[in-house]
Amino acid sequence: MNNVLQGGWTGAGHLSGFDDISSAKSDTDPMADITREELNAKLETIEVKMDARVESVSAKIDGFLAAQAERDKRLDTVLTQIGKDNSETKSSIGSMKSTLIVTAISTVLAIVLGVAGFNTALTSNMLSAFQLGKSDQAAASAVATPQTPKASPAGTAPDQHK
Repeated sequence: MNNVLQGGWTGAGHLSGFDDISSAKSDTDPMADITREELNAKLETIEVKMDARVESVSAKIDGFLAAQAERDKRLDTVLTQIGKDNSETKSSIGSMKSTLIVTAISTVLAIVLGVAGFNTALTSNMLSAFQLGKSDQAAASAVATPQTPKASPAGTAPDQHK
């Protein structure tokens, strides 16, 4: 065995160190001839096994295709529902747009009218205050400068009770 591990070959094709091989009984006795019937029977057995395997694979493929068809039906249903939801969402967004526009216009009008009302009230108050101030000034100047009766000149006055 040591020679075999070291790669030593000896003689006409047999390994040195394996002396028990040459003394062992041959395991490869010649086979008996097979008859035509035995060959046909063996081939039929193989054919039946292969047919069963092909049928099994075919059944699995049919089952897979049936599952795929069912899945496709569910997918079509889901896609139809998504399409309906999409159209509902679009109409909802359209009405939301119109509501938003109306709200924005109303807000702008309310602000403009509010500012105009405030401006009108402020102008009215300022005008009232001005008018009040003007009338108070006229009243104050009348009190501050009393009117004296007109004196007649000394020589022209009529004689009073003499």
